[in-house]
Amino acid sequence: MPSPSAPPCLRGQQPPQKDLPLFLIDKANTNVARLVELLDTARDWLHAATILERWAVIDTEHNRRFVRALAAAAEPEIISGQLGYKHIAHATPEEIHHAAAWLEGQGKKMADRACALRRRAHQLIA
Repeated sequence: MPSPSAPPCLRGQQPPQKDLPLFLIDKANTNVARLVELLDTARDWLHAATILERWAVIDTEHNRRFVRALAAAAEPEIISGQLGYKHIAHATPEEIHHAAAWLEGQGKKMADRACALRRRAHQLIA
């Protein structure tokens, strides 16, 4: 059974699917602060599975996505990467640079896809 300290949506207390936004989490959500506090206390990288374990919540893809959304809402306090999630106050300059470069790379890929989409649409429409 999930810990009472686990976020409500991870305790099975979520709205019906039709009302559930696709992990759009506001920075003011109390679970964002809980994640920031957990990572600040840990002072190291934690995988989503470890975060869920510390919250006594079952490790599922849905719950990992929820942690990912919390981390995104917590930016720039939380950085992420292959090693998991880390509070920026405990990250090295190299870790911060790597996280920022990865985000920039993802942004460039998305922009390139958008340009290709517009070029193709122009070919079809013009």
